[in-house]
Amino acid sequence: MGIGWRQVVNVKPSMPIGAVFPLVAVLLFSVSGCAGKDREEKREYAVPESLCDLTVGAEVIAPFMPPGKKVHQSEDGGPGSIWSCEISVDGEEVLRVAREVWEPGWSARRFASSQAYVEPEHEAADKSYVYSDRGAVTVLRCTAKGEKWDLFLKAKARNEGVADAKAMEKLITTYRTELEKRDPCADI
Repeated sequence: MGIGWRQVVNVKPSMPIGAVFPLVAVLLFSVSGCAGKDREEKREYAVPESLCDLTVGAEVIAPFMPPGKKVHQSEDGGPGSIWSCEISVDGEEVLRVAREVWEPGWSARRFASSQAYVEPEHEAADKSYVYSDRGAVTVLRCTAKGEKWDLFLKAKARNEGVADAKAMEKLITTYRTELEKRDPCADI
């Protein structure tokens, strides 16, 4: 047998219905009060304009940034085969972008699944990038410029439920556009 509503609020069959409403109201207010605290959390930091060395705009980064007090960026690697930028809030990584030199001929989808640990849900019409709400991969064809390798760009959001797939698509396409202005294939 299940528990009836009279048992949950400890109402006796003889108790007038008017006495039950204040009890229910107190229970509902208590439950909604807990949810309200989560909504009160705010960003106490300025959203960065850049992903380490590359300016993309705070509006592109903001969808991935949770409430918190302090934001920090760290960079690993340099020109060459692997480079990454991590953004953390209150010590927890929330966003990482990386560049990786890889052998030619790989599609963005193949690289995403086997090398970047990103399960793409969407693909650009020209197949130059793939993305989902938590990750994205695009490729710069450096081989088309006479280089021996291609450059893959990947982004991963670590904070579930903060951004959506459209925000991730905007991030990877903006990042790629800004990076192309620097001729990154020349650094390979």
